[in-house]
Amino acid sequence: MIPLLLLLAAIIIASLSIYAYRLTAQVKEQEAQREKANVAALEKQRKQTLYIEESLQVISANVLDENLNLSEATIRCKMLLDALLLAPELRQPYQILDVVFEQVKDFDTHQARKQLTAKQRQAQDALREEIENEHREALMVCFAELRQFKAPQN
Repeated sequence: MIPLLLLLAAIIIASLSIYAYRLTAQVKEQEAQREKANVAALEKQRKQTLYIEESLQVISANVLDENLNLSEATIRCKMLLDALLLAPELRQPYQILDVVFEQVKDFDTHQARKQLTAKQRQAQDALREEIENEHREALMVCFAELRQFKAPQN
């Protein structure tokens, strides 16, 4: 009877050992998959950050070379900087973009602009130019800084 109980105990222990081994292997596989997903997410984030950096630099260069108007560049750069989710102290040097954005964001664009009368378009353009002229110096300083922009490394 005792040898039978020993055999049964050995079978139970072996079964539990096999089960524990499989669970351990499963956990290791899940950890490997999670690590792979983390690496992929970090790489995607790195590429997106690089794209934003390059976009900010190109837009700023175009503004400084007078190939892009200040309002359009302001809107684009503000959105790009917002996507980086910078800490407030890192975002501070570019606050002029937020100020100007708030003043120009409601102007008609694309199809809505085409539907305006010539007089309405001229009125919006005059107001936009007034806003741009009011903030031109600060915007040009900002775009000069953005031309060299590098996002902080996490």
